[in-house]
Amino acid sequence: MTSRDDLPRHAEGRKATWFELFFDLVFVVAVAQLSGAYAHHYDLAGALVFALAFLAMWWCWLGHTFHATRFDDDSNRRRGLGFLQIVAVALIGYGVSDPLGDRAWAFGGGIAAFKALLALAYIRERRWRGAAGLIRVYATLYGVQAMLWLAGVAAEPLRGVAWGLALGLDLASPWLVARHTASVPPHPEHLPERFGLFTIILLGEGMAAVVHALDHGEHLHLSSAMAALVGAALSFGLWLLYFDRVKGQGERHIADTVGGRRLRLWAYGHVPLYMGIASLAAGTVALSVPGALTAATGAMYLGGLALAGAGLGLLGLAREADWSA
Repeated sequence: MTSRDDLPRHAEGRKATWFELFFDLVFVVAVAQLSGAYAHHYDLAGALVFALAFLAMWWCWLGHTFHATRFDDDSNRRRGLGFLQIVAVALIGYGVSDPLGDRAWAFGGGIAAFKALLALAYIRERRWRGAAGLIRVYATLYGVQAMLWLAGVAAEPLRGVAWGLALGLDLASPWLVARHTASVPPHPEHLPERFGLFTIILLGEGMAAVVHALDHGEHLHLSSAMAALVGAALSFGLWLLYFDRVKGQGERHIADTVGGRRLRLWAYGHVPLYMGIASLAAGTVALSVPGALTAATGAMYLGGLALAGAGLGLLGLAREADWSA
């Protein structure tokens, strides 16, 4: 028997489960909380907090998704662990409105709990001998990150260093497991479907921001109508570009190191895309207030659009570039 036979097999036509859809919706609630907080602190300081908090949260979702696409069998045992992860996400969502202030304990503690649960999820997969290397790397990575996030909660003077190191490990994680990607590939249909579903849910949050902009005051006024119109047009345009133009939801078959590099670029491309979509939603609400549109706030709104555009560009490159050289 080869090591390949020791791996869980990809189910033909694997689709997102109802539990995964539930998990994604709960996670997007936390993103909406973050976007709402940013809308009320729409300045450079608010943008920095938004970016750091978004990265920390999204990498939790990413870790859950990559584990599920390789190992999840939708059993009751896994749902029990998934429920605990949902509770951790709810705690993160509570803390994300002030992640570096009074609610840092909830934000950091929730992420620490989520990372610890991810480490446990990988440890429970140790029966798959062909995936031993990948399991060992991920279990160690998430265990270390859980301790770093917890250290930042317990010792405020160390918070910046501890949480910065944890975020650095997130950014480096695709490279830490790069040599295992081809031997233990994610599901070619299920993984991009999860990303596509998350994209469309975020775009739905953008439309929720449109409604919020229209309702942002006692009376409908020109600034709220313009903010809503621009927000709706951009949400539709981003949907069209993602699903029709760059086809970010297309299947991702990984057979060698070239495929692994494409996968990493594709996954990284979603970081600025998702951050841009969430930033635009915050901007739609922030700029709906009369007099809120200034050179500074307009530049920040355009920055969110630039982020989304950069993400789409990276997705197009991951799909079309010749990596054989």
